[in-house]
Amino acid sequence: MSQYRTQIDRAEAGFTLVELIVVIVIVGVLAAMAAPRFFDNRTFAERGYFEELAAALRYSRSAAVVTGCPVRFELTASGYSAEQQQPAGGRCDPGDSVWGQAVSLGDGSVVAGTAPAGVLATPAVSFVFDALGATSLSADQAISVGSHSLEVHAASGFTEVL
Repeated sequence: MSQYRTQIDRAEAGFTLVELIVVIVIVGVLAAMAAPRFFDNRTFAERGYFEELAAALRYSRSAAVVTGCPVRFELTASGYSAEQQQPAGGRCDPGDSVWGQAVSLGDGSVVAGTAPAGVLATPAVSFVFDALGATSLSADQAISVGSHSLEVHAASGFTEVL
């Protein structure tokens, strides 16, 4: 009977120190490899800014077509903005060279954005959408945000996500 009791005691004894150390080392190695992926949000910031930029380009083109007033879209290293010419007598003032009126969204906010820290859109470019939606670009313009890219077609103003 005592032999039977000794086998049960050993089976219920738990893990050995060696087994615990091996498990801790494995968990530590996995955590060291996986943790940076959880704490680096640059990939998410790039994708979010890319989607925001594509939507702003599409909205700017639509605003030019709907209002009949050209819209200037500027993309810089720090962000983007869209402006229209000041209205004069219910029409766009073609003599307005300062593009002083920001394009507004339906909620009253303006079409403008700032790039998140560490996120760059390239190249810096400025162009105009005309009343038909076409651009002042001489050729199609590729724009990249990290590993994401889009193309603004010069003739139609169509923004294509690549």
